[in-house]
Amino acid sequence: MKSNNRWIIILIVVIVGLLGCNVYLIIQNKNISTSNNDNNYANNDNKDDIITNNNNKEELYYDCSFTKTYRVVDLLDGYVAEVPEVSYVVLDAFQVHNAFTHKISSELKKNLEVNKYYEFTYTLKGKGKVSDMNDIMYYIGINDLKSDNSLKVLLDIKETDKTGLGQIQENICKGK
Repeated sequence: MKSNNRWIIILIVVIVGLLGCNVYLIIQNKNISTSNNDNNYANNDNKDDIITNNNNKEELYYDCSFTKTYRVVDLLDGYVAEVPEVSYVVLDAFQVHNAFTHKISSELKKNLEVNKYYEFTYTLKGKGKVSDMNDIMYYIGINDLKSDNSLKVLLDIKETDKTGLGQIQENICKGK
């Protein structure tokens, strides 16, 4: 009988220990995910583009350009934007495995075809805050009519035959 009691006590101690470890790990994971959200990291493929505390980032002057290659997945012809000059297309970047929508002018969209590869060249000029591609999308076409020093992002798209590792995937250019 004493032998059975010992095994039951050992079994209870092991179960309580395992439950305690699981609770500790769950609490630690919640703390880690909360602290990552507090850091306000930009979601981006390139480690160089990760900038913390974007809210405190000062405006920089940009006079540069960078190029990224994308495959057109869908032209979203059935989607009508609020502004007729603006269209959206679905793109896919090499090895990202995540399609996303991209804002472009309706004129540029006319030249695109599904399943073809294009080089998107972004030219940044003026003063603004840029930390990731979401910021670039925001500035595309938003300040075209302003004549002040606000950041303007011009987009040029040309077809390419580069696929796979031959594609251009430059980092967002840096401001001064």
